[in-house]
Amino acid sequence: MEYNERVKKRRIILVLGWLLIIVTVIWGWFWFNRFKVEEPGTVVVDLLPTEIPREYKIAFMADIHNDTDSLARALVVAKQEGVDRVVLVGDLTNKGDEKYLLKVKEIMDTSGLKYSAVPGNHEYSLANFRKIFGANYGIVEEDLVKLILIDNSYWRGMNEEQVKWIEEAVAGCKIKTCVAVMHKPLNNLFSSHVMGESNEKAAQQARWLRQLIIDSGVKRVVAGHLHYSSSYELEGIRTDLVGAISVERNTQSPRFMILKISPVEIERKVVEIEYDIGN
Repeated sequence: MEYNERVKKRRIILVLGWLLIIVTVIWGWFWFNRFKVEEPGTVVVDLLPTEIPREYKIAFMADIHNDTDSLARALVVAKQEGVDRVVLVGDLTNKGDEKYLLKVKEIMDTSGLKYSAVPGNHEYSLANFRKIFGANYGIVEEDLVKLILIDNSYWRGMNEEQVKWIEEAVAGCKIKTCVAVMHKPLNNLFSSHVMGESNEKAAQQARWLRQLIIDSGVKRVVAGHLHYSSSYELEGIRTDLVGAISVERNTQSPRFMILKISPVEIERKVVEIEYDIGN
């Protein structure tokens, strides 16, 4: 009897010993992996991108005004420059006729380049523009680069739907490199042909938009409309005027602009259709 009791106790001790070993191993595994997950190096590897964000070259072309021959030549130069995307900054046509909008789209489609477009004040029929090019405003994002495409072409200003959208679109612009693109500039030292020139509501929206751009961290504004290539800082914002593609009503030779955008800087280059004239 006494022998059986000793055997029973030994078995109990043996089982308890194995249970203790198993519990220790499981506890040790969880403890080790807990600290492994919390190691700074592990977290950094998980969160950082595998590649450094690259530079993006974006060509901005405005005021084509039915001159599709000049547009075609400009696109050849843009491809030679190695641009990643073309943005058409309004006044693709003289009167917004579907025939000429389709011609512009055909040239863009056959160029082999990615592209986006916003309407200008000469796109009289917004319905035609939307039918052929889709939405009249939107966002284009590439890594840490964000283009905010705004339609400020209507002389009476933007509708409330777009105003609300812009407030949401500028989110994150203190982290990303944001550029606001619109047909009409928000201000200019020498010309009154800016957003709101003949309507107080549109002028108020222009003032609101300037302040929103400053407060949200948008780096600069790209605009057309004036048929003149220029870059200036006024009222706290940097504006790049694209110049005009059309050979008519152009105080300069036909030209467009390229922005080379990286997370740390933006470089501007003005390009004539026939040759590069530098900054």
